[in-house]
Amino acid sequence: MPYPITILNLHALCYTTPRPPPTNILFQLFSIYCASKWAVEGFTEAISQEVKPEWNIKFTCIEPGGFRTNWAGPSMAFVDEQHKNPAYDHLNAKEAMGKRHGSQAGDPRKGALAMYELAVAKDPPLRCVVGTDAYKGIVDKLEKYKGNVEKWKDLSNSTDVEGYQAPA
Repeated sequence: MPYPITILNLHALCYTTPRPPPTNILFQLFSIYCASKWAVEGFTEAISQEVKPEWNIKFTCIEPGGFRTNWAGPSMAFVDEQHKNPAYDHLNAKEAMGKRHGSQAGDPRKGALAMYELAVAKDPPLRCVVGTDAYKGIVDKLEKYKGNVEKWKDLSNSTDVEGYQAPA
């Protein structure tokens, strides 16, 4: 290929929101959505290692925070009370998203410009969070994840066969 190509895949940060009180809006109400976005994340990482270097194709997984679009507002459809699954009667997606709509930190135009910068970057990152809430959320998540890995370090390292030596 005569020129570099960057493929941008949009992920979604499905994390605990950093504003007090912490809420798991995306986890609690959008598990299927989050699962599909995590599939995009895995696909992006894997395919980035599979393409031939001479093809000059780069991949970036964009992990945006909340932007003031209609995603959490009028464009979002909700199941009516008659058809609501009783297993979810303790959660109210319409109410939660109604509170979120219009209060997101992100300006859509600025988000689009950030994505354009990634698309034309000479050496784009494999991942990039976009938005102050996304940045705070991912930093918090990574700290919690690292703490959990360290907490269970002994168990994690207890499963090798006797005499196994890790490659140098």
